[in-house]
Amino acid sequence: MKIKESEAKVDIRCKSCGKLLAKHKKDIKNFEVKCIRCGTLNIIFSDNKDQMVLTDPDGTILYANELLEFITGYKISEVIGKKPSLWGGLMSKEFYNEMWRTIKEERKSIQVTVMNKRKNGEKYEALLRISPILDTEGNIKFFIGIETLIT
Repeated sequence: MKIKESEAKVDIRCKSCGKLLAKHKKDIKNFEVKCIRCGTLNIIFSDNKDQMVLTDPDGTILYANELLEFITGYKISEVIGKKPSLWGGLMSKEFYNEMWRTIKEERKSIQVTVMNKRKNGEKYEALLRISPILDTEGNIKFFIGIETLIT
């Protein structure tokens, strides 16, 4: 993946054809999305301290890194095809409405502190960052969620 920093934004481009895959205010480390123009979608997450989840535009989980198992207690195979509300859902309805409005309608990234629950019911606090990944026409292709354990 080629990353070009210009002003306060980062352009994320396909390493094969150079097609713009996303623009983001900060560098999102350790992932690659190969564009549809070039063929198969390839995703690589190698961060070893943050839980990372990639969803479709409706929030259905397509990929999760191994840290998800440590933080949430769910196996990756249990979450693929489901929504992150499996371990979330403890915040107010207004919180989730505002979150979805921001990331889906405004197509902006968010950074918030959330309370979640592990598979065993134990609650934990995390810093959650969600960014929409847009195609060249500005349509949402994916969301990437990065969760850092606080407690």
